[in-house]
Amino acid sequence: MRTRALWLASLAIPATAVMRKVQKDSTVADSGRVTVGFRKATWRTNINSHKGFTHDSIDSLGYDWSRIANPSIKPQYPLKIYLPQTTEDIIKIVKEVKALGEHLSIRSAGHSSNNLVLSPGGSVLVTRELNQVLELDEDSMTATVQSGVISAQLDDRLSTRGLGLPIIGDHNHITVGGFSSVGGISPASHRFGLFVDTVQRIEYVNWDGELITASRTENPDQFYAVLTGRGQHGVIATITVKIIKINKYVTVLKNHEKHFFDVPSFIKGAYSVISNPGEAQYERGVWLNYPLPGGTSVGVGQFSAYFNTDQTTWAKARDYVAYTYLDGLGWLADHVPTDVGSALKVLGMLGVVMSPQYATVKNVEFFTDKVLDSMCGDPTRMFIILAPLENFDTLFQTAYDLMLEFRQKRQCFTFLSVYVKSIHSPYLAQGRSDDRFCELMFYNGIDNAGMTQAVLDELVNRFDDIVIANQGFRYMHSITSTDPERRNKVDPNVHYSARFHGPGPEGNGTAPTGNGATPTS
Repeated sequence: MRTRALWLASLAIPATAVMRKVQKDSTVADSGRVTVGFRKATWRTNINSHKGFTHDSIDSLGYDWSRIANPSIKPQYPLKIYLPQTTEDIIKIVKEVKALGEHLSIRSAGHSSNNLVLSPGGSVLVTRELNQVLELDEDSMTATVQSGVISAQLDDRLSTRGLGLPIIGDHNHITVGGFSSVGGISPASHRFGLFVDTVQRIEYVNWDGELITASRTENPDQFYAVLTGRGQHGVIATITVKIIKINKYVTVLKNHEKHFFDVPSFIKGAYSVISNPGEAQYERGVWLNYPLPGGTSVGVGQFSAYFNTDQTTWAKARDYVAYTYLDGLGWLADHVPTDVGSALKVLGMLGVVMSPQYATVKNVEFFTDKVLDSMCGDPTRMFIILAPLENFDTLFQTAYDLMLEFRQKRQCFTFLSVYVKSIHSPYLAQGRSDDRFCELMFYNGIDNAGMTQAVLDELVNRFDDIVIANQGFRYMHSITSTDPERRNKVDPNVHYSARFHGPGPEGNGTAPTGNGATPTS
């Protein structure tokens, strides 16, 4: 049962304090559920792409996102759990941990396959109760929230005012603090950048227990270093982020879709769209490859670019029918016998390849979570690259060939899929004039009989070498090499950490001894 009473009764909370007084708007504090047009305005849904566990359970504290790839992994439980509700709580916790000489990890919902939130026998700060929306400022078009606020719920509340987040994650459990800790990507990243590019200001508690405000003009060297530092430099208490005027549950977009039946044509077609998106409001592409008996396989790709269109009743009706059908398949696939569910997943994947022609903004944004993920079936693992757009074709082909090689020789993968997006990001540009990047998210089915730890280590090392050769970065919540030299080259935060701390161990992404923390969404 996901109740506050369960957590308070079951966890030790060494620090408490009175919430700082902030005037809240009554609209912001409501449930966030409104009826608009055909669909109910809520992202909280019974469709879950990773059924079998909940992010909010005590049991989940022994796991990270790797359990999606291998459900049989053993939990690694922390000994002590802190559950702050206020900034003052965070200050007390940090001072207590420092006095005890302990290491502190930060955990949001645990979307990490990179050993970032596990603390076996140690201490964890859980951001679950840092969940208040503190201020909406429609003059400056910003929202200030605590770092544990779930972005989907914030977006739902903003929707009651005809507002929304420019960049939002594709899972309905992601917190703003966790999302910022790794950058944050969406199908609108070609317009608005990463989530961190929309953040205006943060308040954080450093490892001396001091509360510091940072922005692009105030303590600028600390701003990005702390914001995307995965907790290495302190605990983020509040985040002020841009908001935009948008009716995500009402506005229907038209999908200009292209299909491809071999990898070279997909690479060429995808690049033509992401390099010149024109007036596309959202865009995403995917290449799918499934093995067939006899050692063969079948592949198909599609790219969707969503444009403004006339808001007709016909367009809205087509969106409603199509996504109700796809959502229903996803729900049924999780609630029927396996054989029947497998057949439904095939129908669902056909719906992915032939994506609906009309979609509300919200359906575009959480398409991956509600439709794609629920159709996969196998254990899955993500390998995510952020690289200069000019290297897209070489990077795609080289990394994809590596995945094919490991599936054939090591029999560690089932299906292969690659999701493609375009990104304009000052954060990734790191001061360079060219801020055009691409995302390649390899989202692969795992055969754990072949995916031994040795095989995984070899794959990740070679994958990171490809990324380095193409001047790219890794999305650091997906598993990376543990080799320090490789890891420092693929971590985009290292550049900002070095500016913050200067040369040396801390400038290379190492937290101060006895502290350190790593939150994920």
